[in-house]
Amino acid sequence: MEVDVPHHREAKSKKWKNYFFDFLMLFLAVSCSFIAENLRESWVENERAEVLAKNLYKEILADSILIQEMIAVRQLKESECAYFISYVKDSNLTALSNRFYRAFSWAFVQTGRILFEPNDGILNQLKNSGELRYFKSAKMQSAVGELSVSIANIRARNEREYGMVETYIRPFTLKYYDFEWLNALTRNGEYEFADAMIQNLDVPINGKIPNVEKFDRKDAENIASYYLLMLRSTRMAQYAKYISNNHKLLSILRNDFHLE
Repeated sequence: MEVDVPHHREAKSKKWKNYFFDFLMLFLAVSCSFIAENLRESWVENERAEVLAKNLYKEILADSILIQEMIAVRQLKESECAYFISYVKDSNLTALSNRFYRAFSWAFVQTGRILFEPNDGILNQLKNSGELRYFKSAKMQSAVGELSVSIANIRARNEREYGMVETYIRPFTLKYYDFEWLNALTRNGEYEFADAMIQNLDVPINGKIPNVEKFDRKDAENIASYYLLMLRSTRMAQYAKYISNNHKLLSILRNDFHLE
């Protein structure tokens, strides 16, 4: 009986080559699919990062402008508060100066439109959704964290100012402020109070201090002085730190994503 051994070996060799080729093709297909999927995910993440970066940039750029406007108003309030303190020390409380009621109004009544309320919708979205991972830069992630801390500190400071207003400023105002002067300033509600103050509208009447016989100069001076100290501290500490961190993040966004 004749056995064709070489032919059998050749067939076996071809069979193993076919197996190897099939394995190689499968391996290359899986590898290419894996690489393509990684490239697709990377592209999607980069696109998402671009969109988030633009939205974040708009949000904090708007706040960088808003806080400067707020600081200008607060500095005016601080100046008028300082005048009020100086006046009540020893000036006439029945024949009031022309500036007194504007100073009184800025110091004790205009308390709402002076607080900077940061917008952090996009910032919170980045942190809460895990999308902060799309930003690969460690510097960028660190800057986001620092700005978040500054925002939290400002909000905590706002609460302290609210507390000061509710506990001391408002009760003092209700006892000694002439609301007829305010009505005259706003033309009986034609103007919003803050706008009337900022526009420095003329007032056709002279204000007076109700319950002037009970008006304690030292008490008024101390309340206004402590409030002024708080206002200045907020501006020079919390607001200044926020501005620094805001500008830092804006700079990183401009450099990393070519924003203007």
